[in-house]
Amino acid sequence: MLTRGLRPAVTAIVLASALLMSACTGDQKPTATAPTSVAIGLLVPTSGPNAQLGQQATLGAKLAVEVVNRDIPTKPLPLPLGAGVGLRNGTKLTLLTGNTESAPEKIEKEAGKLIDDGAVGLVLADTIDVALATSRVADLQGVSLVDGLSTSDTFGDLNRTGHFRIQPTDRREVTTALDLLYRQKGTDKQIKRIVTAAGSPTGPLGDQVNSLKTSIEDLSQAAGYDVAGKDKILPLTGSEAGQPNGQVQKGDAVIAVVTSPAEAGAANDLAVKLKGTAPVIAVGPAVAALDAVKNPTALRASGWSSEFAARNPIAQVIGAMFEQAFHTKLTEVAADAFMATLTLALAMDQSVDYSKQAVRNAVQQLNLPATQTIMPWNGVRFDGNGVNQLAGGVVELRTQNGYALIHPAELAITPTSAL
Repeated sequence: MLTRGLRPAVTAIVLASALLMSACTGDQKPTATAPTSVAIGLLVPTSGPNAQLGQQATLGAKLAVEVVNRDIPTKPLPLPLGAGVGLRNGTKLTLLTGNTESAPEKIEKEAGKLIDDGAVGLVLADTIDVALATSRVADLQGVSLVDGLSTSDTFGDLNRTGHFRIQPTDRREVTTALDLLYRQKGTDKQIKRIVTAAGSPTGPLGDQVNSLKTSIEDLSQAAGYDVAGKDKILPLTGSEAGQPNGQVQKGDAVIAVVTSPAEAGAANDLAVKLKGTAPVIAVGPAVAALDAVKNPTALRASGWSSEFAARNPIAQVIGAMFEQAFHTKLTEVAADAFMATLTLALAMDQSVDYSKQAVRNAVQQLNLPATQTIMPWNGVRFDGNGVNQLAGGVVELRTQNGYALIHPAELAITPTSAL
């Protein structure tokens, strides 16, 4: 009975001692406890017209999370993650998925739900109109948005501070195409004039096409080429799609802006008709659609090369892991989503905490070298406009075994004379 009666007094003494110790060490902050898990939100179209794109992107993002969370001692990857599994201090990475349906009006609700459910950053793989809507929501919500697919230079005019694009921009791809053509200088295939081919989409895609046409003209003139002029643009849509209409001659090269599978087909028709007269290089958001074209002849400028990936040690490992996990080969969209998700994860690993602002700051400061990517780039480093300064384009040529990288020269194994 005495013992039980003394317990309140003992408790009071203990509490008083604890308060005294707390008062004496009031300037010392308690050690922060690392969360057991932290989430990335993935925005992709898992239904609707672009569901296949969303399915591929989801697989790529899932593999990136697996790479972070899983200890792979037998297949070490040169990634700047700490020892063991997860992010620093063992925090596991989780993936929350929102279905955009490729509908901009769905974005505010879907992105908001992901953030409410705990996502401290977002990854996007979708069309330009969806990217525009997501960019706005990300800035309003104060989260990072790492965009795996967008290439349009028009995003730079929006002054979004949290929209980070990992792909080489359209302007960079045009520069890449012109650099390849410059390598023909002094040969019998020297290029003197650049002709543009394009369709006529409307809305945000139309704005992207107009920006690309301006870049082609400006950069071509700056590189010393004559330009056919805006009144001589070859059509990729309509009844005359894919027809040179007598406007292309020896010494010309055509840069074709493709935004759909139909335009990719028209660009290839143009290349077939001009074979032996002028090369046709496709640029724009639908260059991957040339894979499905019968007898592809047009060259293409892209931010991804499966042929290069087969020679890249880290891409070989990731490709093998992807095939083992999902029983299909790594596609371009899956690779883009993998890289976007991994970029955000690596930034989270380096952030001071997992708050939205800290993660955004870490993405802005991230510097990832070429040896830690699966892409044919110099790495990942974002400028103040959210553009990946180290993303580089490549030009590919169709061969019997698929597309082969022919430019830049230091990454190519196929001679440029194949043009």
